Amino acid sequence: MAVFENESNASQDANYREHLNRNWDNGNNAFDNLFGKYNGLLDEYDAVNSRLDDAERKIRDLQDKNIALNQRCDTIEEKHNDDIEATNQRLTKLEKAVFEAQYINDTDDVADHDKSVVLQDINDTNVIDDDDGLIIEQDNYKSLPSDIS
Repeated sequence: MAVFENESNASQDANYREHLNRNWDNGNNAFDNLFGKYNGLLDEYDAVNSRLDDAERKIRDLQDKNIALNQRCDTIEEKHNDDIEATNQRLTKLEKAVFEAQYINDTDDVADHDKSVVLQDINDTNVIDDDDGLIIEQDNYKSLPSDIS
C-alpha cells in the first residue's frame, strides 16, 4: 500500500528527486511493515478470542455437569437418609420386642411367598399313623417321634 507517491516533477534536480523517492519508498515500506504487524496482531487476537470462547463453553459444560452431579448426590443422600430412618424404625421395634416383650408384626415389608411350594413339600412327605405313634416316611426313611431329638 503506497502512502507516499514518488516525485515526477521534471523541474527538480535528479539527485534531489532520487533522494525524495528513496524517502517515500522507505516510508511506504515502514507503513507496510506496520500494517503487517497490525494484521498479525489481529490474527492473534482472533485466536485468543476463539480459545476464550472454547474455554467458556467448557466452563458452561462443567457447570451443567456439576449441577447434574449435585442433583444425583442429593438423590443419593435422600435415599441414604430414608434407609437410616427405616433401619432406626426396625431397630426400635426390635428393642421393644427384646426389652419390653412387645409383639412385632414385621411382615408388612416382606413380599408374599408362594405357599404352594410349602404345601407341595408337606404333600410329598408320607405321614403314617400306626398304633405306636406317628411315623413320618420320607425318601424311604422311617422315624418315630421318640427318635427325633
